[in-house]
Amino acid sequence: MKFARLLSAFSIALASVFAASTAQATVILEGSDAIGFHSAFDAAAASYRDQAFSAIGGNDARSIAFIGDSLNGIVSNTHAISKFSSVADAGNLSQYVAVYFEAGGGCCSANDSLVSSAAAKTAVSSYLASGGTIMIGNYTGGAEWDFAVGSVGGANGHVQGYAGGLGGVGCSDNELVTASGVQNGFTQPPVLGCWTHQAYDQAGYFAALGFTKSYFDAGSDYMPGFSSLLSNGNTVTGDLPEPGSLALLGLGLAGFAAVRRVRAK
Repeated sequence: MKFARLLSAFSIALASVFAASTAQATVILEGSDAIGFHSAFDAAAASYRDQAFSAIGGNDARSIAFIGDSLNGIVSNTHAISKFSSVADAGNLSQYVAVYFEAGGGCCSANDSLVSSAAAKTAVSSYLASGGTIMIGNYTGGAEWDFAVGSVGGANGHVQGYAGGLGGVGCSDNELVTASGVQNGFTQPPVLGCWTHQAYDQAGYFAALGFTKSYFDAGSDYMPGFSSLLSNGNTVTGDLPEPGSLALLGLGLAGFAAVRRVRAK
């Protein structure tokens, strides 16, 4: 009986650890307009869009909130989406499995005005605090997103490409899917004519803010160590549990086996 109580207490503690890990907020910086622009008329971009929506939506029955100012032609073949022109229109964000912020006009540069109000920042901050996932299309390092990214001004100076402080190529098709990208359901996109607009200095800046998961290497048009699809957390598909969580799971299974052996004697 004593062992049963100990096992029950340990199981509850282990479950709490996993619950805490799954509640981690995820912010994804996307240096492409393949979803907001190309997917309306290009099959390859639509395939990437569906991969992205599967990654952030998974099997969750809740829809993805798609917020932007160019919503015509935005569809999904893999996950339900709800389209809004503002954060306020979307209502309580907790009803969505993820929130996608479309670039201004669907193309090329993040629409910073979507989170410029205090109310929008508060709503998104609360959503992230509860473990929500947001994806920022064509993120350029604008200060309006500092509250979500963790930067304190200056992020634009670590973005290369269109509207990035580092300048450089604003249109590229040399991105390369990474092993982590494949693990999360992404495949190498074919040439779209312009897949990448922005590349992010993962090694020199964003990794220190927690952005350690690159799903696409920006490729040869950009500096080494730059990513064009960069995340600070796990998507719901593909990513393995953190090593610490795996260790706890192993310990829990070992404890269970030990209890079974003792009771069998």
